[in-house]
Amino acid sequence: MVRNEKTDQRQGVRRAGRAGAGLILVALALGLAGEPGFAADDPILAQMAGNWVGRGTFKSSPSAEPELVYCKITNTLSNGGTTLNQKGRCAVATNSGRISGTIRAQGSGAYDGSLESLSTKGPLTFSGKASNNQIALNASFVDRKTNKPGKASIQTVVGNGKYRTVSKTTDTKTRTEFVASDITFTKQ
Repeated sequence: MVRNEKTDQRQGVRRAGRAGAGLILVALALGLAGEPGFAADDPILAQMAGNWVGRGTFKSSPSAEPELVYCKITNTLSNGGTTLNQKGRCAVATNSGRISGTIRAQGSGAYDGSLESLSTKGPLTFSGKASNNQIALNASFVDRKTNKPGKASIQTVVGNGKYRTVSKTTDTKTRTEFVASDITFTKQ
């Protein structure tokens, strides 16, 4: 077999096993992106519509080595542009899975929603506020692997046809806060 970077990348995705990649799937789906010219009731959700590829890093614990992450996400608007439906797939070397979620604009810069992923037991729920092309979300979930409740803060910054999402969480064993994922998305 001829080996090249693309073959190695595909094999890395296929070798996905089971590890605590839950927060990465959450953070990836909650990002923002720019799509100028779409008229909608909510301008931030309009910016999020489209097809996106994300690349970055993920850590499963404060002491873990960062893993490379790759995602493909499609966001579509509904309800007159006040709801964003998200579907996609994310992979690290130790895990891969489908994500599906909904973000709703509540007015006055407030947002809420939920997300299903292979790493959460039941839906993750979140809410937050946006201003100046940034959104800050607080998320609550039950980790499928540990069966323990968790919380995360997710910051997303939009600009120049890209967006960057950084998520922080607290390790359930050590109570140490750490950056679990840092991913930049580009429009396809």
